[in-house]
Amino acid sequence: MSDASVKSNITTSQLLSAIKKSDQFSDVTKFYHDVTNDPVFCHYLYDAMEKHHFSAKGIISASGIERSYFYHILSGQKMPGRNMILRISLCMKATLAETNQLLRLSNQGTLYAKVRRDAAIIFAIEKKYTMQQTNDFLLSLNEAPLYREEST
Repeated sequence: MSDASVKSNITTSQLLSAIKKSDQFSDVTKFYHDVTNDPVFCHYLYDAMEKHHFSAKGIISASGIERSYFYHILSGQKMPGRNMILRISLCMKATLAETNQLLRLSNQGTLYAKVRRDAAIIFAIEKKYTMQQTNDFLLSLNEAPLYREEST
């Protein structure tokens, strides 16, 4: 049985009210739909890469992500973590909405302006910072970086 997602035409407060008033959960299932109709992370990533004119090779080169790991992400075999998604997004110069959709589809939680680190990342996305500039910016703010530079 697949997970279900709430239809977007109902507000959270309306849904909560319906759940509280219902005698049976089956009364509120009409507000849900099968998530198989929703975009899949790897498909959305492919679409974003195409939109921003990035190949897998370009993302791998720009992000420093290990080649085989990135291809596992693209095939849907692996789901990247939050920082990895942010690195990919920054390399593609994805918009905030696209970045949040990638995060949402991977169940990583969207960027939230009330969280200082997230606010800094939002700022970097809006100012079109590179991945390296964003990482340096986070470090300058004493926030956790997207990745650690390897010592040579």
